[in-house]
Amino acid sequence: MSAKIKIFASIYIFIIAGIVILADVKSTQYLLRLSGGIPYLDKIAHFFLMGGFSFAVNLILKARNLSLWNFQYLMGTVIVLLIVTIEEVSQIFIIVRSFDIGDLAADYLGIIIFGEISRFMLRKYT
Repeated sequence: MSAKIKIFASIYIFIIAGIVILADVKSTQYLLRLSGGIPYLDKIAHFFLMGGFSFAVNLILKARNLSLWNFQYLMGTVIVLLIVTIEEVSQIFIIVRSFDIGDLAADYLGIIIFGEISRFMLRKYT
């Protein structure tokens, strides 16, 4: 994998971290209110942002597999699933945030689909 892809993926991961931090700070939450009444925009954003996170991590790890309970999983996907689950559940304890199972479902769907896209792309183009 080229160094440019690794740099791009790393920058994307830092952007996601920045978005999470902005969302957790009450004084900056207005920056993330994009919906403007568009139905499901929040869920679509979760799908693509966390999917992109999974895609980036799996590219960096070259779609390396992890064997758990006699099944093969993408290591990056498992890592992102754990991080995102912890972050979403932590919203229960942050006063300015609210836990939403729909957000978590959109996250999971994006993580799994984009993880598999990264696997496909790495097999096809490397």
